[in-house]
Amino acid sequence: MGLFSRKPKAPDFDPAECQRIKEKLRQMFNEAVPDGDTYRLIEGYSSTDKIQRGIYIDKHTTTFYHYIIGYREQDWRVVLVQIDRALSAHSDAICLDMDAVVDVDYIPKTQNAALVYEKGYGSYGELLHVVDYGRKTAAGIANLNQAAEREDFLNFLEKFRAVLSQKGYKLSKWTR
Repeated sequence: MGLFSRKPKAPDFDPAECQRIKEKLRQMFNEAVPDGDTYRLIEGYSSTDKIQRGIYIDKHTTTFYHYIIGYREQDWRVVLVQIDRALSAHSDAICLDMDAVVDVDYIPKTQNAALVYEKGYGSYGELLHVVDYGRKTAAGIANLNQAAEREDFLNFLEKFRAVLSQKGYKLSKWTR
């Protein structure tokens, strides 16, 4: 056993607080989406990096965007509602153009789900991090365990991959 072979500790959760946060996410999503109860939900985030080159110092800025991700199989819709970390405000609903998606990928090590758009769409796609946050997190919404929701979301993405395969798209390798 070497110096760098320690496994990281699993995040610590308070189940009652976790349930309260999930109810708040559902309430915020239903406020933003008219038929919000027909969607299944998971929280995720995406980030953007910006580098400003200077004469002596380069400035690196990373911005995190937290979303409530709503999805449903009946019409293969995915809706994003941007939220703040304090769960006090939300944006209007952003409907993803699922007709422009040509590939779906998942990276299990970093828990990233990628929806890749067709060439010429104007954007590469959506990269959504669907992770759990412990009580002492500094990065996301504290005390949010969504292992079951992540499995449901990955099942949805696998079924959507089957639809893309039937349409004739060449898909990347899927690992879970």
